[in-house]
Amino acid sequence: MKLKYLEYFLTIAKLGNVTHAAQQLYLSQPNLTVAIKRLEEELNITLFERHHKSVSLTPEGEKFYKQLCPIIQDLQALLQETKSTNVDESTPISIGIPPMIGSFVMEPLLSFFKQTYPMKELTIVEDGSIGLQQKLSQGDLDIAIIIANELPKNLASIPLRSVEYKACVPKSHTLANHTTITYDELQAESLIMMQLDSFHRQHIMKHLAASHVTPHIAMSSNHIERNLDMTVANNHISFLLTPSPFHREDINLISLKPPIVATVAIVYKNNKSMDTLAKQILMAIGSNENT
Repeated sequence: MKLKYLEYFLTIAKLGNVTHAAQQLYLSQPNLTVAIKRLEEELNITLFERHHKSVSLTPEGEKFYKQLCPIIQDLQALLQETKSTNVDESTPISIGIPPMIGSFVMEPLLSFFKQTYPMKELTIVEDGSIGLQQKLSQGDLDIAIIIANELPKNLASIPLRSVEYKACVPKSHTLANHTTITYDELQAESLIMMQLDSFHRQHIMKHLAASHVTPHIAMSSNHIERNLDMTVANNHISFLLTPSPFHREDINLISLKPPIVATVAIVYKNNKSMDTLAKQILMAIGSNENT
């Protein structure tokens, strides 16, 4: 008996229509009908009663359906568990990380792979959270460590840590000695932001817009150090995701009021065997963050 015949049977039973089942299974209706006929012959029972535009389970078919469902569920769980608990060291892995997040997760991430999978080739792809989420969803990445926000159904995530966006204010600026900066205080300021397609920019501007604050954006760039240099040179304000390492003497990091926060998560395709690896990365990076 072929396992795929059981899948065909379950699909028809759930939909009650052979044509719809064939479409969902990407089969022709005649081929699906032949497969079910062979299954019935092997079982020596009639599974379906055929009606004009639908089918229904016979009493024997209903009994078989109820017995089969938990078996298939257990088999799927076993297969998934077997896949997710075996990480193949010979297969390269690609991980997407935005530059700001990479500034505080890259070191523990590389340390984890060196200790746990020393023979595994690691490819790091740098882009914004939005771009990396798209690449992951399209199958171009294995894992991404990004700001997780409204993920599509084909992606799974494990929260890593909360982060805060803080204002980078030159020490010569009139707001430099404030303990916090309100959204209204940004209205008259010129900002240096990440580029339009970055979650960083969209998230901050969404919060400001909700308070009817629309400050002037003087420059946009995804180069963090350049943004900080231009912030000081032009006495503008930019933003940094903390806890990014920060070693500048000419800029003060100041929280906004109310604060703008987000969640960094380890995100991966939920139909791939990445669950165990994602949890291992969480343990390695998470324990590092707590020390």
